[in-house]
Formats: sequence, C-alpha cells, structure tokens
Amino acid sequence: MTTLEQMEHTGSYYPAALGEPEPMSMLASAAYTFLGFEGIRVPFDLCVEGEALGCKIRDGGQDSPPSVVERAFGEKESLHIPKNVFDKGRFPAVFKAVGMLKKKFGDEVTIYAGVAGPLTLLGYLYNAATVMRWPIKDPARMDENLNAAVVFILEYVRCLFGAGCDVLVVIDPSASGDLLSRKHFQRHMVPTYQRMRKEIGEPVVLHICGYTLDFLDLLPETGFEAFSFEGPKVQVRTAREKVGEKMLLVGNIPTYDVLLFGTPDQVREESLKALNEGIDLLAPSCGVPVQTPTANLKAMVKAIEEFRKERK
Repeated sequence: MTTLEQMEHTGSYYPAALGEPEPMSMLASAAYTFLGFEGIRVPFDLCVEGEALGCKIRDGGQDSPPSVVERAFGEKESLHIPKNVFDKGRFPAVFKAVGMLKKKFGDEVTIYAGVAGPLTLLGYLYNAATVMRWPIKDPARMDENLNAAVVFILEYVRCLFGAGCDVLVVIDPSASGDLLSRKHFQRHMVPTYQRMRKEIGEPVVLHICGYTLDFLDLLPETGFEAFSFEGPKVQVRTAREKVGEKMLLVGNIPTYDVLLFGTPDQVREESLKALNEGIDLLAPSCGVPVQTPTANLKAMVKAIEEFRKERK
C-alpha cells in the first residue's frame, strides 16, 4: 500500500523503508495522512519471514520490493526455526515501526500488520511447486510442515501485537483456487486456519487473491473476522452470497486494470459498485503497484465519502 508518489511526499524511499523503522513508519503512515485511507499497514513485502529463515532474497530497489529467489530447505528437510529468530533480519525494524506508529497515532487509526500465510511461507521455504505436490503425494508432510509454519507464525504474531498493532492480516496467496483444489483447501487449510484462530485473540483478516469461488462457503469455518479477496475474479455480490454475514468482506478494487491503468472516474465507479453490493471495508484487491497514481487511490476515499452521504 505504497507508491512512488507517497515516497516523494514523505521523503522516505525504498529500499531504506523496507528495513529501517523510521523510514518504514513514515512511508506507511502516508496511506492515512496523505491518501486518507482509514488504516496503516506494515511491512511492505512478504519476504521478512523467509529471509530470516534462510531464503536467498533479491534486494528491492526504489520501485520494487524484495523477492525470494532461492528456497531455504530441501524437499525432505524438516522446517526448523533458528534460535532468537525474531532478533534477526528485518524483524526488529518491523516491531519498532509498529511501535512508532502506535505511539504517534494511538487509537486514531487502525494499525494493520501483514504476515505471510502458512502455505505461502512454505512456498518460499521449500519452493511453491514442491509444496503443491504434497497434498497429492505426501499429505502427512503437508500437515506436518503447515503445523510447523503455524508455530512460527503465531510467535511472530504475538510479537506484532505486543509491539502495538491492532489487526492482523494473514496474506496467503498460495491458498488460491488457482493453485489449490477445494478438496485440499478443506482438508489442509481450514484446520490450519482454525488452529491459528484459536491461538490468536485479536482481529484477523485473511487475504487470498486469485480465484477463490470454489471454497468461499468454507471460509466462515476458519473463524476469522474478515476475508479480503480479488476483483474482478470474485465479485462482491457472489462473495456475500457464499459467505453470508459471518465475515466482513474486504476488497476488491482491481489493482492493475482499475487502480494502476484506470482513471479516477473508473475507480469511483468500481468503488461505489463494491460498496453498494455489500463490501464492508473498501480496499485494493491485492498489492498496489508502486506506480499507481495518487489521484486513483484518493478516488476510493472520495467514493466512500459519497456513499456515506447518500446513506444518511
């Protein structure tokens, strides 16, 4: 949720903002102070965990976040967590940035912390193609490593809430129906998410981009408070029909066709459509490209203001 224009506005740029607490908090806060969004999220990428656990990372530049280029474990290796892992890598910077944001804004705005979901984390650690074979060829190994990933994630989550975040966002794109069948989602992911929900005593948003229509009706079983999803692959009306009122719906403004390449009028139209169809928290449907125009992001805020006035 950051752009080049936000970097220019704050004077806080990648790559410093990816790993230093003050630039990170400054840049993150622009979503609220500059754009008018009613939430601030850190960190900006999903590689913090994999990097600390041994993945080789391609460093991010001014116009791109880091990415995993080499797995940490061989297919037959057990997932093991280094001692004092949360003192390593960029974890300390993330915790400090969360604390700085909480100290500055208090309860004025929600502070979200994003973590890689368990299946996505395993994809980084073992290679996604390897992990996607496990449900078919070695389901016991799938469960074993999902459980190990959850143990690690829960420790990370405790640190994040301890630092001051208000809401957790579990970002698990590898659990998309583009990669995982309904059968395997129900068999492996629902129990995994249920375990996480049982241990996390704070609000959780589950984000899965891509195609999720085949298992929308299973999501309330996770117990998570909200589901964030991608448009236009999944329409708000369809998600509401499948999920009912058991979860808040977050999304689903397309990040490329609308936010990056569209116009403010197109953003307004898509935003009002989502709001009228029942979206609870209007948001981009996935990661926002750094080249996204500020005018398009602010058009989402204006659409919410317009929607609220019409509802009074």
